[in-house]
Amino acid sequence: MAHKLLDITPTPEVLVALTRTPISPLDALSELIDNAIDSFRAAEIAGKPPAVRHVVIEVPGSAAVDRGEGLIRVRDTGPGLSAEQIANAMRAGFTSKNHYDTLGLFGMGFNIATGKLGRITRVISVQAGEQHALQVTLDLPKLIRDQAFEVRAETIERPPGLEHGTIVEVKGWWPHGDANHGFIKDVARMSKPTLRDRIGRRYATLLRGDAENPVKMTVNGEPCRGYEHCAWSPERYVERAGHGRIPARIAIDEELTRSRRCLKDGADFDGHDACPRCGGKDSREVAERIRGWVGIQRFDDASGFGIDLIRNGRAIRTEEKDAFFTYQDEVKGVSEREYPIDQQYGRIIGEVHLDHVPVDFQKQNFQISTEEWQTAMKFLRGGSLLPSQWADGEKNTSPVSRLFQGYRKVRNFGRADMYMGKYDEVKSKALRIPREVEREYLEKFRNKVDGYYDDAKWWELVETANEPPIEELPECEACGFQNVKGAESCGGCGAILIGKTCLSAECSQMIAKNADICPICGADQKPEIAFPWTCTFCGGNNTPGLKQCASCGHLEGEPHPASPKTLQAESDENTELSVTGLSIELCNGKATNALDVVVRNVHRPILTGPAQSAVPMIADRSTGRITVYLHPGHSVFAAGLRPAYLVASEVAQYLYSLHQNLAGKPGHTMGTLITQVLMQGWGDAVTENADTARQTIRTLFASIVDRVIGIGQAGDFYAELSGEQQTAMANEMISSDVDLAELEHLKTGGYLKYCTPETLAAFFSRYPAAWFGGQVWSDPWPRVDQLLPVAAEALQAELTTKYQRCLEDCASYLRYQQPERLIVIRARAAAEFLGDKLA
Repeated sequence: MAHKLLDITPTPEVLVALTRTPISPLDALSELIDNAIDSFRAAEIAGKPPAVRHVVIEVPGSAAVDRGEGLIRVRDTGPGLSAEQIANAMRAGFTSKNHYDTLGLFGMGFNIATGKLGRITRVISVQAGEQHALQVTLDLPKLIRDQAFEVRAETIERPPGLEHGTIVEVKGWWPHGDANHGFIKDVARMSKPTLRDRIGRRYATLLRGDAENPVKMTVNGEPCRGYEHCAWSPERYVERAGHGRIPARIAIDEELTRSRRCLKDGADFDGHDACPRCGGKDSREVAERIRGWVGIQRFDDASGFGIDLIRNGRAIRTEEKDAFFTYQDEVKGVSEREYPIDQQYGRIIGEVHLDHVPVDFQKQNFQISTEEWQTAMKFLRGGSLLPSQWADGEKNTSPVSRLFQGYRKVRNFGRADMYMGKYDEVKSKALRIPREVEREYLEKFRNKVDGYYDDAKWWELVETANEPPIEELPECEACGFQNVKGAESCGGCGAILIGKTCLSAECSQMIAKNADICPICGADQKPEIAFPWTCTFCGGNNTPGLKQCASCGHLEGEPHPASPKTLQAESDENTELSVTGLSIELCNGKATNALDVVVRNVHRPILTGPAQSAVPMIADRSTGRITVYLHPGHSVFAAGLRPAYLVASEVAQYLYSLHQNLAGKPGHTMGTLITQVLMQGWGDAVTENADTARQTIRTLFASIVDRVIGIGQAGDFYAELSGEQQTAMANEMISSDVDLAELEHLKTGGYLKYCTPETLAAFFSRYPAAWFGGQVWSDPWPRVDQLLPVAAEALQAELTTKYQRCLEDCASYLRYQQPERLIVIRARAAAEFLGDKLA
């Protein structure tokens, strides 16, 4: 039989197709940072660590991007790359990185990130001792025109100051009509302080000074600071019956096991000479080592808690909660949130390095179905955190469980629950300190003020919480007798200690402060003096003696119901609408000072006057801060107006008046400012953009997949897949570089990661009950044993239909190339509904 070799080299359009992969702007930039960090690690493995590990990041501003100018540049001080290494980095699907020592992990990450940002990528690299540099340019439109995968490596003069290392530059922004148009704007419009903070959080352990030879990163010349948790020191502790002393910080450094692993795909050699999965022979002994710490934050928070999970220096998950605080009952097939369940505020935090656990393609999460992940979670949190679920004679002594047993509640302020408090003399007990004090202390912690950066000042409020203030004993100046606190006359000689002058002009003697009758002349000491008063609500004048305004009935002395003082006490902060460090670019090219926008929900109509209609919001301005008091129930919001628009208008008005010197200049208009504030503060959340709606829906389905994998009926649904659904799943697995031999292990639920959104909607339609009650949706499933059967079935049908239509709207939307505006609005509304209902 004759044989013929077929050329299956992909067309250049494959590179462009890769750029359609949905990732966030920060993820794209992080791919380039990861490669720089990998170069440092490669040098260390080779025994030639760089003296200085520096990553220089340059990001253009919005104005430059709007003009089609500027570039993204990431430069490192690594060992540099050879021509072959540069070619491999640009080759889609190629990776020379092993499975364990790098952040890059996937060969296509470079192509996706650079191609997502712009059309032209240039790589310049110099190796130590070389007098010249290598330059390679990847021009995606040119590759398509030439229908070739060839790029030219040129020898150029070494750039000034680059002794060794690599520079990656991306430019040539995608034009209107391309799916990636506007992606670079999302990067450029992000304020640089915010970008530095987010990079500082993601690479905190590499950036902090406590690391050995820390990595230095700068964005547009300013350094990124490694994020630091505001945790109690290890010396602090609580004591619990049956658990003993539990420190507030538990260090972790545990090697669970060792195994020989394939450097290509991570498979266990398991005693064989070659990888049982790919046949490769390159391997290394891998230690499944868990290191880091878990501990207690000095304050609790509704969302600002959880454990950061880190792989090779990059935080893959920040403030992870589900993995540690939700118990998966494999027997019952349900999940149960175990913390926080009392006050709904948490304070367990930490940083845990899981360098051996593989992550998913986009480095958004660890591969939770792997044995490495399961073993790590068993060590860190064990089984159930609730002692009521423990088997007789057994205890969960994992690090997270120990913290849970000691610090799950915050009720007894002071040493008992190790929380800051202040003694209340009226109630004769400790009360928690105000949130304003916590925020003040946290700000001083961020600024590294002595006593606040360490926990000395915080601890003072713990230790003194239950201590009544020492009562002063005033001493009589005349005879030296010590009197009880508040005594108006001396108990020794009768001298006046706290007094007043007799109201009688003829007497004018000093008498006790609370005396009703002068003991000397007998004059009455409580004359009634009344004055006219003005109503704070309507401004009406009232005669003395009236307790309520004659015009509007407002009480005398009560503040205006729309005053900031009143609204502050009757409102709760809306964290979704609030923005910290908001900054926009003015028409003169300068950025505004950082502005904190605090939005608080008022749960009653806001009245500005007795004859006025309720207003949707009131704003209070101060230097560097705008507080907006907003009534979500106002009719304008019920009619569809988004609160963010009104908040942005108020901010824009403030900025307009603050920069009167620009009045009359092109670009300094309310419309322009409102648009910039909206996009900088709330971005795609306030636009009906087809591409952002598509990204929102893809993110939604990714979140759904994370939750449905654990549904017990997933295995049953696998057997019900149609031929078309099976084909789509197989194609997705192939494109994701998944070995189809793994399918046998994915039948219980893992296969759902590769199914189409339509297939997920079909899974819901087939087994809707399994999705509710906290598995996927937070809504409970109407149960027949709790309601009348007919009522329960009717509610079940209504609930299923509502969610099914939203799922189908979202799934079908992804098939549109140029959807009409009303279709975009409908799909976004469906995605917002489903997103709000996620457990």
